[in-house]
Parts: sequence; C-alpha cells; structure tokens
Amino acid sequence: MMARRWTIQKNKSVLDNDLSPPSFTMSRPLRRTYQPGVDRELFQVLQSEAAHLEGKEIELVSQIKALSEALVSVRSTLSTMRFRANECAKRISPVARLPDETLLAIFDEAVSGQDVCSRTRVESAITRVSHRWRRIALHTPRLWTRVCVTPDTDERDVQLHLSRSADLPLDVEVWGWWDYRDSFTRPHHFEHTLAIVLPSASRWRRMTIGASCDTLLTSLSFILRTVGPLDALQQVTFKAQQPGQICPTTLLMGKSAPNLRSIDVENIVLTARSPCLHNHDFDYFIGVTHLILRLHEGDARALKTTTELQGFHALLLRMPNLVSLSLYGELVCVKSATSLEDEGNITLPRLHTLIFHPNTVRPRYLRNLIAMVMAPELRHFELIYPDSFTQGQDISDLLLQKGCEQPTPKFPLVERLVLNNAANITSAAAFIRAFPAVDQLTISGADVGIFDLPTWEEGSWRTITRLTLRPSQRDHLSMVVDWLNVVTSNGDLKVPLVRGPITDCPIMLRIYEELKRYTQIELFGMDSK
Repeated sequence: MMARRWTIQKNKSVLDNDLSPPSFTMSRPLRRTYQPGVDRELFQVLQSEAAHLEGKEIELVSQIKALSEALVSVRSTLSTMRFRANECAKRISPVARLPDETLLAIFDEAVSGQDVCSRTRVESAITRVSHRWRRIALHTPRLWTRVCVTPDTDERDVQLHLSRSADLPLDVEVWGWWDYRDSFTRPHHFEHTLAIVLPSASRWRRMTIGASCDTLLTSLSFILRTVGPLDALQQVTFKAQQPGQICPTTLLMGKSAPNLRSIDVENIVLTARSPCLHNHDFDYFIGVTHLILRLHEGDARALKTTTELQGFHALLLRMPNLVSLSLYGELVCVKSATSLEDEGNITLPRLHTLIFHPNTVRPRYLRNLIAMVMAPELRHFELIYPDSFTQGQDISDLLLQKGCEQPTPKFPLVERLVLNNAANITSAAAFIRAFPAVDQLTISGADVGIFDLPTWEEGSWRTITRLTLRPSQRDHLSMVVDWLNVVTSNGDLKVPLVRGPITDCPIMLRIYEELKRYTQIELFGMDSK
C-alpha cells in the first residue's frame, strides 16, 4: 500500500512539473477552458441578428412584390399611352394617316420612275425607313419586278429582286455597258450578272436594252437567241448608245417571243433581205399591236440608219394586227410614192393610232409615206413639226382623196387630232375638212392661228368636246376667244372643255376670264387662285 501511494504521488509531482511553464520562450497553442456564459451570450447575439435579417428579408420581399405590381401597372399604362400617342401622330402626320393602299401607290410610282443607273434602288431604300414601310414593301412582290443589269448592279441585289418578286412577270433592263472594261476589278461582271438573270427568262415581260457598246450588244444578242422561247415577253425596247449605232434585227425577238405585243427601237435598219423578214417568218410578229420606230437624236442626217421602203413594208405585212404606228424622225426612205413594185399603198386595216414626228425642219420622205398609208379605221392622228413656215412639210392636200365631185377625207373617223406647226393660213381649211369627226383637239405652235379663219364651213369641227391649247403667241389665244364667241352664239357648237397654259400676264388672265363665259376652264402652270 505504501509503495503504490508513493508512486501516485510521484507521478502527480511529475505531472505538476510538466504543467509548469517552461523556462525557455516558445509560443505554444493555448487551450481554452470551457466557459458556458460567454457562448450563451454569443448565441443570443447571433440569434438576434438572424431574426433582424429575417425581418429585413420579409420587408424586401414585400417591397419587390409591390414594385412588381407597380411595374406591371406602369407597363400597361405605357402601352396605352404609346397607342394613344400613335393614334395622335396619325392625326397629326399626313404620312402616318395615309392608308397602306395609298402608300403602295406612291411606292409604285417611285419604283417605276427611278433612274435605271441609280446605285440605291428605291424599293430597297423603302425597306429601311420604318417597320410599316418594310412590311408593305416585302409583302408586295410587284415592287421587285424591275430587274436592272448595269455595271454598278450588285449581284446580291439582283437575287433579292428575283426572290422577292415571287412568280410575277419581270421587267428586265440591260443598261449602260460601254465595254468589257467597264469594271477594271471585275472584268467578267457582265457575264456573271447576266447569268443570274437568265434562268428567269421565262418570266420576262418587258426587255429594255440601251446605252451598250457594239461588242456587248452583239454578245447579248447571241446569248438571248440561245436562251429559248420567251413565252411571257410582251415588249422590247432598244435605245442606241450613240448616233449611228444600229439595233440588231435579232433583238426584235419575233421568233423567240410568240406573245410579243410592242416593239420600240431606235436606229433599226431593215432591208428586203433582213433575217427577220424571211418568207417563212410571217407568223413571228402576228401578235404585235404597237410599233414605234425612232432615230437616235443626232441621226437625222445619217444615211446608214435609214430603212428601205421594201423592208419597212415587209415588216408591216407581218403585223396584220397592228393598232398603233409611231415614227419619230425620217427613218423610212420613200423616194417615190410608186416605188413599190407590187402595190403603191401600205394598208393597215386595224390601225387606230398614227403618229408622225419628223424631227426635222425639212422632211424629205414624209409626204410620200403618208400618201402610201391607208388606214380606214384610224381614230388618232398626230403630226408634230419642230418648226413652222418651212417649205416641204405641208401635207394638207394628201389628207383629202380626190377623184370625185367633192374631195373626201382620207381618215374620216379620226376623233383625236394633235397638230403642231402643221397648218398655215392656206392649209387650215383643208385640215378642218380632212377631220370632220374630231372630238378631242390638241393644237399648238403656229397652228393655233387656224382659228383665225374668217368663215367656218357648215359641219366643220362641230363635235369638239375637249380643246387643248398650247399657243406660242398671245394674240393666238385671242383668236380662240373670237372663234368660241361665233360658234357658240350661233348654236353651232356645244361648249367644249378648254385646257391650256396660263401665266401671270394680266392680258392672258383677262382672256381666260372671257373664255370662262363659253366653256369650263382647266388651268395649269400656276396656282389655282
């Protein structure tokens, strides 16, 4: 017993020695003693802070809910205000008040009237104005039916037009290609751009080719012959690049376009041996109803652009359904009225419109050509000279057929007559007798003096219902006033509608005031006041 007690005491003393601080200075972790009071106080603090944060959370959630409800209310009110603002803008802005149909009509005019060489297409610019305009443009395929192939044309723009036009007929224009070197960085741009358009050839409705060099014109003419039939093509237009450039006869497209209706070309040279006038080609132009032949400005004296009468006559023979014939410039060489071997007349049984614009003050072949033309169903006759009182342009004697007791009109059914510098003092009576059934008369230049006749034969121009005046001199308009005074006072003429230019000259205004006593007046060229 004693030995064990000692041992314990000894061990205890050893432990006490171990617990005593050491004699050397070295930091050692201290063992904290358990203190229940301190931990209890810390727990209470933490619990209090947690309760405070829970209350703060509840407050913020409540604020978020209130703000969300307020946001919904503000958005609803904002939508209502925006709608009312838009409605107010529609009442204020004239453009915003226009209906879609009116905007579309404006877009149609802008697209059709734009310059073919414009770098920015109108229809593309419209899509970038507003959402409404873009919606209208993209949902109207006809705004994209005009496809222009020019040196500045972007191939992607052509593809957009082809896709956005849906399946509607296309109006294709090839314009402004002076040479293969038009674009030095893109020497084959013409072929690439044309290759994009050619697959749509079956949809081409109108084809316009203009201002292109002879090399590209020859290439294009060859390519179009290999495309195949252009079943939808109805109109062909060609405009020369310069004086003397001749339109290839293959561009008349008679063989490739069975539904062709209108031809409008410059500087076409036709002979009896022209490829398009072969004996077996009689059916190629059977559907053509409108023919316009022109001379390029400056080509009035170019003999190489003159068409032989035999070629011109052969072309008209292939157009039995021709309704309108317009000749601008003296492009048909008719040296004699009896130069045709088989017959001395060119008979056009269905012709309703005949227009002559010699564009020269000394026409050489016009008289012989008019003498040959026979059009029993003619309704519209137009003769425009650039100058007056020039020898060689009087055709009044050709408008009356002689051989009977009394001369008869060559075109007795003409209802619309347009004259400019065609009549003079000695020929005025002949023009009046030549067109007894005139209903709409447009007269200008020196021809207004036709109303200065001292006497009017019975039955002459008694059916006029619309009179359009373009007088070159002030006293010519006074003649019209005197004429209206005579014919209306006698009851020979119903009061016609008179249209004409107006200026701010007091004398002209007084004359128009006098005209108002006899007829309705339409003024243009100044404000309605």
